[in-house]
Formats: sequence, structure tokens, C-alpha cells
Amino acid sequence: MRRACLLFFFFLSGMSGLIYQIAWVRQASLTFGVSVYAYSAVLSAYMIGLALGSYVMGRRIDANARPLRTYAILEVGIALLAVISTYLLTSLNGLYATFSHAVESGLGSLTMLRLTLSIVVLTPATFMIGATLPIMSRVYATQSGRVGRDVGRLYLFNTIGGALGCLFAGIYFIRLLGLRETIFLGATLNLFVALGALLLARLTMRRLGDEQLVPSAEAADEANSIPDRHSPDMEVPGIGRTALSYVAAAYAVSGFVALGYELVWARILYIHTAHAVYSFSLMLAVYLFGLAAGSAMGTWWIRRHRATLMQFGVLQLSIGLLAILILFVFAWLPTLQADLLAEYTVRYELFIAFITLFPPTLLMGMLFPVVSSLYTRERPVDVGLRIGRVNALNTLGAILGSLGVGFVLIPLLGLRNTSISLSAVNLALGVGALWLAARRKPRLRWIPLPVAGVAVAVMFAVPPGVYLGSYAAAADNLIFYKEGVETTVAVLEMPEDNFKISFVNGRDEVPTDATSMSAFRLLGHLPPILRPGAQNALVLSFGNGIATGTLNTHGIPVIDAVDLSREMIEAAQLYGEENYDVLSSDRLRLHVEDARNFLLQSDEQYDIITTDATHPANASSWALFTEEFYELVRNRLSEDGVFMQWLPIHGLEDSDYRTIIRTVWHVFPNTTLWSTGGTHSYVVVTPEPLTPQSLSVALARSSDNPIVTRDLGSPMDIAGYLAMSDRMLARYVGFGPAVTDNNAYFMPVR
Repeated sequence: MRRACLLFFFFLSGMSGLIYQIAWVRQASLTFGVSVYAYSAVLSAYMIGLALGSYVMGRRIDANARPLRTYAILEVGIALLAVISTYLLTSLNGLYATFSHAVESGLGSLTMLRLTLSIVVLTPATFMIGATLPIMSRVYATQSGRVGRDVGRLYLFNTIGGALGCLFAGIYFIRLLGLRETIFLGATLNLFVALGALLLARLTMRRLGDEQLVPSAEAADEANSIPDRHSPDMEVPGIGRTALSYVAAAYAVSGFVALGYELVWARILYIHTAHAVYSFSLMLAVYLFGLAAGSAMGTWWIRRHRATLMQFGVLQLSIGLLAILILFVFAWLPTLQADLLAEYTVRYELFIAFITLFPPTLLMGMLFPVVSSLYTRERPVDVGLRIGRVNALNTLGAILGSLGVGFVLIPLLGLRNTSISLSAVNLALGVGALWLAARRKPRLRWIPLPVAGVAVAVMFAVPPGVYLGSYAAAADNLIFYKEGVETTVAVLEMPEDNFKISFVNGRDEVPTDATSMSAFRLLGHLPPILRPGAQNALVLSFGNGIATGTLNTHGIPVIDAVDLSREMIEAAQLYGEENYDVLSSDRLRLHVEDARNFLLQSDEQYDIITTDATHPANASSWALFTEEFYELVRNRLSEDGVFMQWLPIHGLEDSDYRTIIRTVWHVFPNTTLWSTGGTHSYVVVTPEPLTPQSLSVALARSSDNPIVTRDLGSPMDIAGYLAMSDRMLARYVGFGPAVTDNNAYFMPVR
């Protein structure tokens, strides 16, 4: 009963930990931005706390006579710090803006600022989360010869809890409860675990008749003094000091490789998803379920067989080989009959994540119980120290993997070659382990040869590393392809139809069909028509520059354009005809940054602000349709400034569409709705109500500009794009809540 309770507590603790991670990343993105640099800073701060907590507590817990009470105190601390963190992250906006002006300009300095602030806010809580594994290992793994399986079982339940926490937070909790309330829910789980741990400690003390919940270090030494096949006095075959050091170092490198795989595979899979707010949570949940299932298999194996260095080596070889084979599955995904599953977007994304991520993560999950058994030598006496140390090393490797792979290897080698390089590391780790094991069993030294031979043969047959998602069949029309830190950008051209289209991570963004071009042209022409004589303008989401180039034809002295994707800006060179060669304009200032982050850092007042972000249901754009975002825009807009934002009609629930417009109307009463047909609509904000008379005067001036006439037609044609006046719009949206950072969650609709 006691052991079952401990597993249940650690299950809930794992669930709360991943709830926090999903919520913290989402909340921190509101301050630091949704760019990969901001995400990596937050995730690195999270993992730094885990590594430190695991290492520091591992050094202390073995001498603690009341580890379960210590565990309960930590759970209370996690709950309190998690609740505090949600307010600290919100309050960072002003502090971050102030510091961002003080630091030296540049992406590196800004990323270091983000990392520093993330560490200050998140590390105290994540330190405590990281400390729970060595403590629980000390409490649960108390029997000699069962350490590996017991620690593996703990990892299993904790990881299952984490997977469910990730899944529920990403799909249900944030959508139904809100972001802040989701963190409160995680804190409630921690408090429940703390209370349960204290009650269990009291019951155990009564049963034992003293205050000691598990044998002390001295008692454990005495209990283990009788040599048996698991005794520390009997050297485990093949596991000497050199081998132990190798296992620890190899497991650290495995952390690097595992996070590298996660980044590469997520980038490739993302091309095949709806890019929804839940897409990352689905992929991470499948990844964690694979680790949990692998841990269960590894625990089952070492319950029946002694863990050996050979097993560790074979697992590494298998992971490396499977990582290469999985590239064939990614290449096959475009031919998958997705139409059969397209109606069920969430199920489809779960399916493709399962067939790609689950097999390799199954093998990765088997590593932990094997490593635990090897590195502890099945000794419970110092299990906290050893588990804490090896877990810290693995987490440190994961930190380096998330940074090195995301910022260096992917831009340098591309997704395909990065994956092959990581698999080569796994193969090398496997060969090294078997070479050490072969010192006692020479026949093992030949095992890597056939595996390496198969791996090399498979590498030559790996499909080309061009990932276009469902548009792979049109690869012959590819004129641009680049994989960067943030995005995979492709441009297809059909010369016979005079048509181009860009894809960002598999999502079509800049088609040049007549309807789309009208949408881009209106976004560029209408604001300067309504605000003549503008001295500066801000374009949020430059894309391939068509709207910005259109805006540039009005002679505005300064145009700041912001985009997340450096590759998308580079691809804009191919749209010279459509964007009026805007990249050569000396009036244009380009910024590779997140839109909200740019507004937060900027002090400038703009006469015109336009936003042409991707769909609100997109994971990188939802934050550009909230009340807090519109307030940022209002603060950066001059008194007589004009704001215009593209708002898609497709892929949104009607209630979400109305609520977004209502949110704009709450912040800007003088709002009108425009549409160029198809699925394109716009909210347009003016300093004064847009009356028929004032609109007629403004449009009359547009006839003097031949480019406006060529792009949009006569003043009467332009006036026809007005769909609703401010009064009609107020009746259309009605009364109700606004979209806030706390409750923004737009489910995609097919």
C-alpha cells in the first residue's frame, strides 16, 4: 500500500510539472516573444533548475532520516513558487522593456536577457521539481538488488503523469480554465501530494515505532554488509569504475541527442500539422508516452535479467539505427491518405506523432532503468546521490542539445543531416559501450560491425531532405528552400499560371492569386489613404513584403517591418515584381523579431500600424489577437494614427471571430470591418469615426495615385470593400467578454 501511494504521488507530481512547463512557456512568450530564441531561453532556465535540484539534493538526501517529510515540504514549495511565478512573469513586461533598452542591441544580448530573467523567475520552482527524483528514489528504492527496477518504476509513473499533464494542459485546461487557473490547478496537485506524503510519513512512523521512514545511510550500510550477488562488495561483472564513468558520460551525451531529436522531429512533424495551439503539446505528450512505455519495458527486463553494459550499448545502437529509419517515415507522410482523418485534426496529429515518435522514444525510455541499475550497482545506500548525479548530467546534456541543435546544427546542416549526425552519435556511444564490455567478452566486439554496416547502407538511401508536407508532389516547382533556426521556408512557382506561393513550416502564407493579391494591396494602400502624410509606419509580419511594398509606394519616410523568419525575408527577393522591389528601398528598416516583443521594446509612435499575422489558431500568432496586444498597439499609435489588421474568416468558429472583433472594439471604439472577398477581412481603426463623408474625401485623394487605381480600382471600388461601419459592427459583435492573454485559445475549424 505504501509503495503504491508513493507511485501515485510521483505520478501527480509529474503531471503538475508538465502542466507548469506548458503554461510557463506560453505565459513567458507574452513577454519574451514566441520566437525560438525566447522559447529556448525559457526551456533552458526550466532545465537548469531541474539539473541543479537533482544534483544538489542527490548529494544530501542519503543522510536524511526523514526524506518523505522533505519531499512533502518540497511539494508545498513548488506549489507556492508556481503560483508566485505566474504573477512574476506578468510583472516582467515593464522590467524587460527597461532592460532591453539598456543592454547592447543585438539578438545575442537580448537572448541572454531573456535567459537571465527566466532563470530568476523559474529556477527556484524547477530546482525543487528537479530535487524530487533523488528524494523519491531514496524513499522508494530501499532494497538491494531492486534499485534499477524501482527507480525505473518511479520514472515510469512520473513520465506518464507528465505526458498526461502535457496533453490535458495543451488541449483542455488552458482552453477551459484559463492560463493562470491552469497553473493554480498544478499547484493544487502539488499540495495534495504534500498532504498525502505527510500522512503517509505519519502512518509509517507509527508502524515503525520511530521517526525514521527509511533506513538511514548507516543502517543501510549495515543491512548490506552480507555479501550477495548484488552487494557492493561483489563487483558487478563488466561494471568497473571506467565503465561507470562511461555510462554517466554517455547518458549525458544521450540527453544532448534526445533533445536534438525532439527539435528535429518536431520541426518536420510540424509541417504536417494544423500549427494549432495544441500541436506542440500533442507531439510532446507522445514523446513522453514513448519514454514511459520504454521505461516500463526496461524495468520489466531488469527485473528478470541483470542490467549489463552490453544492453546499454545495444540500446544506443538501436536508437541510432531507428533514428535513420524514421526519416523514411517522414518522407512517406505526404502520401498518407490524410483525407480519411482530416475531419479529426487532433486524432490525425496524434496518429502521425505516434508512428514517427513513439518507436524511437520507446528505446530511449529503456535507457533510464538500465542506467539506474548500472550506475547505482543496485545499492540503495547511496541511491539518492547517484540518481541525482546521473539525472543532472542527462539534463545538462539536454540543455546543451536544445541550444546547440536548434541554433547551430539545424541552420548549418539542415533537418535531415542533423538527424543523421545525431544518429551517428548514438552509434558511436553504442560502439564504445560494447568495446568496454568486450574486454571481458571478446565476442561482443564484433556486434557493432553489422549494425554499423546497415546504418551506413541506410544512410545512402535516406530520402532527400526537402520537407514540403502535403505539397511534396509539387517539388518540381520549388524555386527556394531553406531551413533556419525558426522556420523551414519554401517557395513554389507555377510560371504557366503566373503564380507563386510560400510555405512556412508547411503552411501556405503568400499566394499570389488575384483574391490574395487584392488582400495584400488593400492592407498596404488603405492605411495611408486614411492617414495621408504619414511620417512613419510599422508593419507587423513582413512575410514576403507585398503589403509592405504596397505601403512603400506612398512615400512614407520610414517603414519598420517585423518578421519572425529571416528565411521568409530572404525569400522575398523572389517576389520583387509583387512587392515592388521593397527590399531595395532605403526607407525600409527590417527587424527579425516577434511582433509583441518589438512593441514592448519600442518607444516610437507610429502614424500607421498594420498587422498581417498568420491565422489566430496558429501557435505563433494567437497572442496578436488579445486585448493586451491591442493595448500595446494603442500605446505605440500616434493620436491621429491608423491601425489595420488582417482577420481570416476561414478556420475560425463564428463565436471566436466575433469575440476577436469585439476585443478590438473594446480597445478602439472607432473600428470598421472591411473585406476583399474570399476569406479575407480586416479591422480598421481610425482616430475619428469613419463617416461616409470622411471616407469619400479620403478615397477621392486615392484617384491621384495611379498605383492605387491599378491595384484596387476606382474610389467606388475601394469603398465597396467596406463591410460594416462602427455602429453596424457594434451590433454585430454584441456584448460579451474580450479575448485576453489568460483565456486566448482558438481551436482550428476545417
